[in-house]
Amino acid sequence: MSSTELTLDQRDILFALREWLPIGKLSESEKFSEFDADTLEMMVQEGIRFAIDVISPTRTAGDREGCRMVDGRVKVPECLHEPYQKAYEMGWASMRVSQEYGGMGAPATLGLIVNEAMNGANLGLSMFFGLTSGAAELIDTFGSEALKQKYASKMFRGQFTGTMCLSEPQAGSDVGAGTTSAVSAGDGVYKIKGTKCWISSGDNNLGENVIHAVLARVKGAPEGTKGLSLFVVPHTLVNDDGTLGEWNDVTVASIEDKLGIHASPTAVLNFGENDDCLGWIIGEEGKGISSMFLMMNGARIFTGLIGLSLAGAAYENARAYAHERVQGTHISKIRDPEAPRVSIVEHPAVRLNLINMKAKVEAMRALLYFTSFQFDLEKIAKTDVEKQSTQNTVDLLTPMCKGWCTEVGLDVVRTGIQILGGVGYTKDFPLEQLFRDARIAPIYEGTTDIQALDLVGRKMIHNGGMLFQQLMEQFSQLIEKHREHPELRETFKTFEGHCETLYETSMGSQEVLKTRGMEGVALYATPFLMFLSSVTAGWLMLQQAVVAAEKLGQIKTEKGIGELDVSAFLEENEDALFYANKLKTTRYFVDGIIPQFDALLAGSKKQNFDALDITF
Repeated sequence: MSSTELTLDQRDILFALREWLPIGKLSESEKFSEFDADTLEMMVQEGIRFAIDVISPTRTAGDREGCRMVDGRVKVPECLHEPYQKAYEMGWASMRVSQEYGGMGAPATLGLIVNEAMNGANLGLSMFFGLTSGAAELIDTFGSEALKQKYASKMFRGQFTGTMCLSEPQAGSDVGAGTTSAVSAGDGVYKIKGTKCWISSGDNNLGENVIHAVLARVKGAPEGTKGLSLFVVPHTLVNDDGTLGEWNDVTVASIEDKLGIHASPTAVLNFGENDDCLGWIIGEEGKGISSMFLMMNGARIFTGLIGLSLAGAAYENARAYAHERVQGTHISKIRDPEAPRVSIVEHPAVRLNLINMKAKVEAMRALLYFTSFQFDLEKIAKTDVEKQSTQNTVDLLTPMCKGWCTEVGLDVVRTGIQILGGVGYTKDFPLEQLFRDARIAPIYEGTTDIQALDLVGRKMIHNGGMLFQQLMEQFSQLIEKHREHPELRETFKTFEGHCETLYETSMGSQEVLKTRGMEGVALYATPFLMFLSSVTAGWLMLQQAVVAAEKLGQIKTEKGIGELDVSAFLEENEDALFYANKLKTTRYFVDGIIPQFDALLAGSKKQNFDALDITF
């Protein structure tokens, strides 16, 4: 396979969309009435085709050329300009944007699916779309009508790009330690002064202007996150008639020379070096962090999607290579000097690696698609109770999507390199770039450890542990309903054991809290997040397997296929093969992958706290 070629498992994507998720609920609502199942499927196929045909050819070129500073501004790789414009012209970069701003007003689930393809095609380019939309949504949700008209409308159309500026040199994950200041000049205008770092897409020449959403502390505001406010700070001032005015004293100090995503500039920005940087407040003073975090779930889901996107691309590439690469003989004929050479896909070790990759990719897809679908259900909820229920689900699943999918995605890409062997380590194949690009995802938008603390310190104890209890009840309901399933009986039994272990572990944390305090609970928070996430993904995979078993049974009945004829039949019927494989990947995920994450908790089960006591 060439280094620019992108392949996706469209069959699994469409299975989730049209056979697993109750997607028809969306078109029954007024908000998404235009998006029936056929329309969604057509748009998914067209979006994937756009990613493959238009964006994918830029992946290698964009990585090789990278970004550079010219006269104090950032120039992105030349190959990004045309697909950037086409993505906005054709609507793929603004799917979820309301029609008021020229977008499609599409469901979040559709946006997620197409973004899976665009991330896999070229993460460096697709990051511009996500960051601009995120900043524009902040302005559209909390900003004044004047700010919406001046900035959001042009950002949603790609005319302006956007960033979110939280981190500072002394305040990375500890956002409340930020010192960037804001001094009121009256009428909602402030003088901004400070330095922001790690700003993705912090400057570029794709749009006419760069609009920064900046957290800063108004003079006299309290320390910590409660004192932060949110501001619109354009690189270049925008006149009332929409034309560009003077420079706004925003300086690009540097861009990082980093491991991956070379097509996306990560900048250090100085605001107000000449005491002449203006910002317009978004919402109220002191509400900046709450406004930012209302958008954080979406940003964290998008980051989790990076893990799925790059892992999916890595699996498809490794699978194709394993079929093409001929080396060695089949292990059953290893002593036969006349035995023919076989493709490495025939070797057991390679097959084990491939099923690990495949099962993890499908599990990540199930978790992310299900969570995204909750966003859509929340938008069409008819009662406050329904709305709160879906929001609760999103709140609990978001740290799993972000933490688990980014870590698992990176591991899948690593396994892909192992399958390719030496060539996987070279730039002749895309795996090495996918690995470099994927490595940042577990760090972005709150590290995996921070996601774990959010899970155990907030989500798990919210309302007396209600969210976790409800999730456990959903696990139990699925088990009880399908306990005697003819093809999945043993798998459900094994899964039930994982659920019991999960519950016992969560209850054990109460004892740890008494003996070692929150420090003891936090010590194994990340392994717990990984185990809980894998069990949750297994729950969703089992839902899919039940559907697949029913569909496979229907095909076999229609075709008059007996159990002895199945192997030959699967080679001829693509749908039947897909459903049969779904059963296999689910069984392997429950039997072979969830225990991998359970093993991470061995120290916790032994209540080994040496990490807290040792001297480093």
